[in-house]
Parts: sequence; C-alpha cells; structure tokens
Amino acid sequence: MRLIAVLFALLATPALAQNTMHWKTVGWWDVQFFEEYGACAAIAEYDNNSFVFIGLDTTTGDLGLRLAVLNQAWTSLVVDDPYDLVVRFDRRAPWDITMYGTNVQGRPGLYNVFPATSDSSGNFVREFQRSLNMVWTYRGTELGSFSLRGTNMAMNEVMACTESYLDAMATPSDPFAGGGAGKADPFQ
Repeated sequence: MRLIAVLFALLATPALAQNTMHWKTVGWWDVQFFEEYGACAAIAEYDNNSFVFIGLDTTTGDLGLRLAVLNQAWTSLVVDDPYDLVVRFDRRAPWDITMYGTNVQGRPGLYNVFPATSDSSGNFVREFQRSLNMVWTYRGTELGSFSLRGTNMAMNEVMACTESYLDAMATPSDPFAGGGAGKADPFQ
C-alpha cells in the first residue's frame, strides 16, 4: 500500500512531493489524506497493474471529485491531452467521460477533477459504491475491468476522513487566540 501512496502523492504535480497520511485500509482500498487536495481518497491496486483512485478535493472553489486510473502499459498517453472514455458499472447505462493524460513517477494514466456537488458526480459515486464491477473502454478497447468489492465502505471512509480534516481546520489550534471574550487579559 505504501507504493500506492507514493504513486498518487504526485498525481496533480509530478515535480513536487505532497504529504499524505494513512487513514484506514478497507479491504484492498487504502484511504489516504492528501494535503495538496485538502481531502481524502481511496486507492486500489489491481492484478492488471492498474491503480484506481477516487476521492475529494477541497482546494478549488467548489468541492471536487478526483478520479484517476494508472497503468504502466499505457506508454502512448500524452500528458494533459484529453481522452474520451466510456465507464460502465455492472450492466447499467455507460458513462461518457473525458479524462486527461498524466504521468506519476513514470506510471502513465488518466485523471480528471469533476464538480463533486453536481447531480452527475453524485450519481457516478452512487453507482461506483453500489456496483460490483467497473469497466473502462477507450475507442472500443477495454482498458480494465475492476472489481468494486468494498467500495461502499471505502467511500464512506473517504467522506469520514475528509470531514475529520475539515473539522480540524475549522477548530482554532490556539485556545488563547481572540483575547478571551474580548478582554485584553483573558485570565482576569
């Protein structure tokens, strides 16, 4: 799991390391806090040498849903180029999504950040949590078929982890800040 954290530690800015903190492991999903995103994400490694990453991002004006898939074999991906993909959960209607090329410590992949508060993102996450399988295709070629066992609990932990971070940020760390109810000396 430590490899997973290292791989995704550089997802947004490959040149700069970011701080991560392990929150919890749920099945094969590793839930981590990512300082650069101000939120948490669930990461899983699959037998086909792919990594799936889904989490939140509080660093933009609106809450973001960060989604990524990496695979060592995808060497022809071009960083920042758009790729139109199809994602299907179980036998549900497919999702047409645009992802962008990335390279994380030599591992190529695809990522995007979607507005998390949109109905579309909410529906995507619900299908992700409730489905048993997710298949990604590009121009009719299957990129991977991923088991989603344990995703409901993993996404619940992503939310709990992010809420914990946001609560900690809202609580002042200095109990003496503010001068004790407006007094110059709060001990009087």
